Amino acid sequence: MNMVPMDISYVYWFAHYNLAGPCVRYRGKYFLEQLKAGHNIESSFVFPGYQFLNILHFMDVYFSALLFRRRNSIIVFQKIHTNGIYANALKFLLFFQRKNTIYDMDDAYYMKFPPATVHHFLRNSLAVITGSLELRNYAKKFNKTVFIASSPVIHHSQLKGKRSPVLVIGWVGFYNAHRENLMTVFFPALLQSDIKIKLVLLGVTKAVHIQELMEYLKGKDNISLEIPENIDWLDEESVYKLISGFDIGIAPLLDNAYNRAKSAFKLKQYLSCGIPVLGSNVGENKMVIQNGMNGFFCDTPEDYLRMIHFFNQLPEEEYGNYTANAKKSAALFSMEEYCDHFVKLYKSPNC
Repeated sequence: MNMVPMDISYVYWFAHYNLAGPCVRYRGKYFLEQLKAGHNIESSFVFPGYQFLNILHFMDVYFSALLFRRRNSIIVFQKIHTNGIYANALKFLLFFQRKNTIYDMDDAYYMKFPPATVHHFLRNSLAVITGSLELRNYAKKFNKTVFIASSPVIHHSQLKGKRSPVLVIGWVGFYNAHRENLMTVFFPALLQSDIKIKLVLLGVTKAVHIQELMEYLKGKDNISLEIPENIDWLDEESVYKLISGFDIGIAPLLDNAYNRAKSAFKLKQYLSCGIPVLGSNVGENKMVIQNGMNGFFCDTPEDYLRMIHFFNQLPEEEYGNYTANAKKSAALFSMEEYCDHFVKLYKSPNC
């Protein structure tokens, strides 16, 4: 690493979005809280906003980092990708305070937005931390010092008990961004299945999508559809309580560059509740799914159909083995492990 090996004492964290973004919470807010609790590292956490207090806080932290930067501190720019006032102010900060700077990314925003700002931070930050191998390979075109830090999950109290009388298949995420994945890889399996299924989708927010799903499953009396509305995503315990009601958690992905760059976060959420998973053999899913242990790879509707029937017929004791394996594997993606990994990057002279 082109950064000076040190014991970090302070982190200036500049996020790209507010707390409604899961990555802002998990790779930012909760991560910084664990750094304080586990390593006694203080921090300042900033995200863009137009309210007076947001602007005041930004200015306070910004000028502190620019003019009175703390000793043994690092500056992290998280997924900055726009070209507005906030992003340009951070480019200015990077120019004058380049020492021990990091660009943190866990999505291929260079594919969704004009890539110039992403490329600027990739080139000029002293190091880059990514959430996937695909992102690391991309970032290495711009920066020779790139590391993977797979997105973590928080500690919570929600754990799977016994399997439900009717098999519950669950999915969590931003449906608008995953509609094609679900429609292509998973939903056709439901049309072929004749067993009783309760399908729970967390993250469908548009009325047009709800109507579409109801029409899609019309006539499938063996399938009940549940789409909870008005979910408070900032109430993490309540979200994980919903997830813990699943019997299987799914993560279908089409094999393309954008999906390969994702960090398999929903799989980690399922596993943290002890939920066995079914997911595509794509990108970071490969690193999370232990095939035959905590779940199975499913790349086609036929794969999903076969594994849905497998779990439906599975004896309770054997299902319990999958839940135990799921919970055990989730420990690899704990916030504590993530923080320890992050801190070690700066203590090793070889990093």
